[in-house]
Amino acid sequence: MNRFQARTIALLTAATVVVLSGCGSKEDNAAETKVNQSSPVTLRITGQAVGSLLDEEFQQVVGERLKAKYPHIKLEYVPEAKGTTLNELMASGSTPDLIVTYTGALASYRDLELVFDMEPLFKARNMSLSRFDANYITDVRNASDKNELYGLPINVNYHALYYNKDIFDKAGAPYPTDGMYWDDVLKLAKKVTRTDGSVQYRGLDPGNTIIWMSQPLGVGALDANDKVTINNDMWKRVFELAKAIYTIPGNELIAQSPKDQFMKSKTLGMLLDLNILNQLVAADKEGLRWDVAQYPSYPEKPNTYGNASVYTVIATKATKHQQDAVSVIETMSSDEVQMELSKRGRLSPLASDAIKQALGSTNPGLKDKHLPSIFKSKPVPYPVASQYRSQGESIAITKFKEYLQGTIDVNQALSQAEEGIKQKLAEVKGAK
Repeated sequence: MNRFQARTIALLTAATVVVLSGCGSKEDNAAETKVNQSSPVTLRITGQAVGSLLDEEFQQVVGERLKAKYPHIKLEYVPEAKGTTLNELMASGSTPDLIVTYTGALASYRDLELVFDMEPLFKARNMSLSRFDANYITDVRNASDKNELYGLPINVNYHALYYNKDIFDKAGAPYPTDGMYWDDVLKLAKKVTRTDGSVQYRGLDPGNTIIWMSQPLGVGALDANDKVTINNDMWKRVFELAKAIYTIPGNELIAQSPKDQFMKSKTLGMLLDLNILNQLVAADKEGLRWDVAQYPSYPEKPNTYGNASVYTVIATKATKHQQDAVSVIETMSSDEVQMELSKRGRLSPLASDAIKQALGSTNPGLKDKHLPSIFKSKPVPYPVASQYRSQGESIAITKFKEYLQGTIDVNQALSQAEEGIKQKLAEVKGAK
């Protein structure tokens, strides 16, 4: 090959590279151009009753992915605090662009005209709903009376049994195992409830008094049509089981929160709770030797725990940046973000086995824990609930405590709870 031929080939090769670098699908090029040419936008996002879900870790994981794919979008997280509650933001004309909340709140958002059917927007982006566990999408749809989809799930609250190894070791009792029924857990609680010197160790707290215990049975204080449904044998069973737990000598209901008993004072043997893995990792560094087992079941509802409390992200009807809000929802529910959050110890709503199996895999504090136990139970379908559900449950708890104290019997407690909820409904509806 002479010098002229070599130079010609080199020039042709360079030209080919230039041409090829401009190739690719029209859709890819159009999408990239649209992102690059989009004007910078700041979207305000808030959470309602989400606890630590939107913490720095969550913001970091989402922020990195958002910066990579949609660099023109910036998220401003508005904390749920005095002066910045959702009602206060709406009253001041500062309704956020996006809200993260638990599925049970979505029906009330419909009444506030905060939500709209986002499914057409998701379909236009080819965002497949089949990526999610079907029951979680159903839970979101249940908030609508027209089968609409107000948003997408980004996190799931599971129920699990956490236990303190030291308390069991000192009592010479076996650790909790997967597949236990409530009676099994009750017997185990009696074995580890004891006094050691001046310290009283409680064996078990079911968390949230009677409410989480009632959920696997599919019962509510009132239904979606505001009919009071608490005065029945199923609720009687829950009241009696809860009393059996709280009347174990030494295991009485006390003022200190169950979480603090378990993680701070370390005086609680078994705690039934939701997603608290990251809190437990922190407590582990303070000397808590803990592990996890499957949530206990009722015999007729094996391998079933309560409401999953799916956390859903929605774009509000008030947003002026609808497409950008969809981009944020797409990012939060993406495989990449969900995989990373799963690795850090957060349960994903996606159906992917790989993402589920990755739970806690990069968190050193979760390395030797029995996390597969969490997946041995499934949640009940999230109830299509009344917007007054929380008021009804509050009254139910009050009457349970009166029953626990012995001032009324179980039948009186349920009857009075029924009447109390009816009165509360009349009050709140009359005030509208």
